[in-house]
Amino acid sequence: MTQGRSLVHCLIAGCCAALAGVSAKLISSPTTLPFLSPTLLSPTLRTGVLLLALVTCNLFMWLNYTTALQGLRTVTTTAATTTVNFLLSGFVGWWLFGEPLVLTWWLGVSLIVVGVVLLTTEQAAVSKTKGD
Repeated sequence: MTQGRSLVHCLIAGCCAALAGVSAKLISSPTTLPFLSPTLLSPTLRTGVLLLALVTCNLFMWLNYTTALQGLRTVTTTAATTTVNFLLSGFVGWWLFGEPLVLTWWLGVSLIVVGVVLLTTEQAAVSKTKGD
């Protein structure tokens, strides 16, 4: 599997992990979104739908993560997936739940992104050297 394709699987895995987190927060949170209003879904059905979403998102996250491991080192796969998860979780938290994105969050995410770039660049250099 190519490195580019593995990175796409990392992206999908990170998105699924973030969506699983959102599902978990919605299960335990009194936050009501219009599409989850009590007039449309009973509390039991709402919890069941969100629990199913949580399990499904985690399943797809693990499938894509393990697929990405076939083309990347474990540390690169984990870092890339975690970066996407953090970024998407932060933006979704800000958008849906009104959570603030403070300076320390931006600094932390920036360090994670720089780390992923360094790991991916190093892996590409190692792969190129082994291929020669």
